[in-house]
Amino acid sequence: MAKKVKKKKSSSSRGKKVDAHRVLASPVRREIWAYLRGQGPHTVAEIAKGMGRSQTSLYAHIEMMSRTGVIEQSGSKRSGKRHAAIYRAGVTDTDIAYDGKNAQSVKASARYAAAVMRRANREVADHLASGNANAKGKNRDTFVLGARARLTKQQLAEVNNHIDAIERIVATGDRTGKADLVAVNIATCPLEDNFYLQ
Repeated sequence: MAKKVKKKKSSSSRGKKVDAHRVLASPVRREIWAYLRGQGPHTVAEIAKGMGRSQTSLYAHIEMMSRTGVIEQSGSKRSGKRHAAIYRAGVTDTDIAYDGKNAQSVKASARYAAAVMRRANREVADHLASGNANAKGKNRDTFVLGARARLTKQQLAEVNNHIDAIERIVATGDRTGKADLVAVNIATCPLEDNFYLQ
């Protein structure tokens, strides 16, 4: 007698959105989702290679993301003697957009921002300390900008246009998987006068 397989209950788009905020508060999970959104469907091995991480470090994240609908299995392909699951992004930019009226969104976005800045601090500091950083010219691979400026709405719009262009480049990346792995971290926000002034 065939065994019945229980169908997973599909969550509503509202529940899915809240789950997505919580799940993608993790920089690693956000990176996996962004990779799939930009590069298209991939196996865990391909995601790991593209992100410069080990497969074993991603399995628990991918399981959680799949369980909550943040990513979805879209098929499988032969990998050696086994079939490897292929995953795609299951939520859109709109689903995880910052929403100041949604406490879950606010908390998750702040947590994600803090984690990204900690990681950026560690990665840049380690690379600078290695003595191998190239901080000048067209082949520059390391750059840090810590600035505060009064910007007009037009100037801020120009900054945002550049950020959007950078995001598009990073999202697609090099599809061969042979290019250098580079961390790109950008943060902007308005400040009150005398913020952290010492």
